[in-house]
Amino acid sequence: MKKSPNLIAFIIALSLHLLIGVVLLMSVEFSLPKENPKEAVSIIHASVVSQQMYDDLAQRQLDAKREEQRKKDNARKAIERKKAEQKRKEALIQKQKEDRIKAERAEKIRQQKEAKRIEAEKIKAAKALQEKKKANEAAKAKKAKELKQKQEAEKKALAKQKEAEKIKAAKIKAEKLAKEKAAKEAKIKAAKAAAAEKERLRQAELDAQMDAEFSDVFSNARSAQQLSEIAKYEALIRGKISRNWKVDPSMRGKSCTLGIRLAPDGLVLSAKMSRGDKQLCSSARRAALQAKTLPIPRDPEIAPKFRDFDITLEPEL
Repeated sequence: MKKSPNLIAFIIALSLHLLIGVVLLMSVEFSLPKENPKEAVSIIHASVVSQQMYDDLAQRQLDAKREEQRKKDNARKAIERKKAEQKRKEALIQKQKEDRIKAERAEKIRQQKEAKRIEAEKIKAAKALQEKKKANEAAKAKKAKELKQKQEAEKKALAKQKEAEKIKAAKIKAEKLAKEKAAKEAKIKAAKAAAAEKERLRQAELDAQMDAEFSDVFSNARSAQQLSEIAKYEALIRGKISRNWKVDPSMRGKSCTLGIRLAPDGLVLSAKMSRGDKQLCSSARRAALQAKTLPIPRDPEIAPKFRDFDITLEPEL
């Protein structure tokens, strides 16, 4: 079993103190009145030896302490080296881990970039294929369009030729018809002129009759005091329309209400069916429009009532 350096130093120190005590005891015993030179020399020698032994013992103790301190320092340094080594290993492991993570991350980024590059190439290839397809389709469409345009041009040229021939034939026919039409229109014009003159004479006669009726109605209204001013003009308007109204026996017992709108001078602007028999109202409307103008009162208070009014008509059979 290995002894502790402290224990060894203690034993040495204890031995040294015991030795010093023995030497001192011996010195006392030899301290007699009689001095013996030989004994004095022994005492001095013993003192010198004791001091030497003490110095040696102190030196050994100091050396032991130094050795112990050296061992402690070495142990501490070993622990520090071990800790430093452990720390270095841990740092190395951490660095390796970080390098691995960094490498994995870089590899992942590289793979992502590669995937993007591949995807971009795919898209580019697909786009190029699509553009090529479009170009082919455009070329086909252009060719088809040109062929169609050529066919249409030929068709138009043929149609134009046929149209020219048709126009020529139509022109010849039109010239013939124009001559026939001119002759017919001249005949119709002469007939219309005769009819217009006849109508003028008839209208003049009707106006004369209307004036006579107006005089009769007005005279009867004043004498009998039965007709108001409004009723008077309604009667006059009915009389004017009746003179242009072509009636037949099938209209007996029927009536029609027209909505008539007049200009300030009595010009008939419009005549619309309000209610009544449809056929009867249609003929009455034509009669009102043919009258062209209708009598209106001069009284400024009554005249506005005849700008836009309804009137009921019954055929006289």
